[in-house]
Amino acid sequence: MKRVFVDIDHCIGCQACSAACHYSHNEFRAAIGYGTLREDVTLPFICRHCQEPACMAACPKDAIKKLDNGVIKRMNMLCIGCGSCALACPFGVIEPDIRSYIITKCDLCTARLEEGKEPACVLACPSRALTFEEVEEVGEKQILLGESIKGHHPVFRRT
Repeated sequence: MKRVFVDIDHCIGCQACSAACHYSHNEFRAAIGYGTLREDVTLPFICRHCQEPACMAACPKDAIKKLDNGVIKRMNMLCIGCGSCALACPFGVIEPDIRSYIITKCDLCTARLEEGKEPACVLACPSRALTFEEVEEVGEKQILLGESIKGHHPVFRRT
């Protein structure tokens, strides 16, 4: 399965990925948020499409489904905007939109994937900080988060 990974050494904080997400989905708010890590690194927060998604388990209306390709997708017409998925997400990447009463969640640009294209955020990244790679291939690399924490993580520094 492929996922979006962030290389914090290349991210320039331009938020082009967030803009691409917003415009490609025609939603009020992009599914990519931004935050600060260790006071000096600003980076995008993107859904990890977990193996056992807590957001899906927390949804009272079964509005979050796991597709055959591993993508965790919110079903627009079923979502009631209760925010249970946002509270359950251990990574804080799902935020409820107060104005539209709907949860905005990354779907890895499922329509683009079906056409053999990369997600819009990856394509828009001018510094190539976002990559769309096989989880197994990235897992084999030495991964460091902030140069000190080793492990399988979607935010990494290349060594």
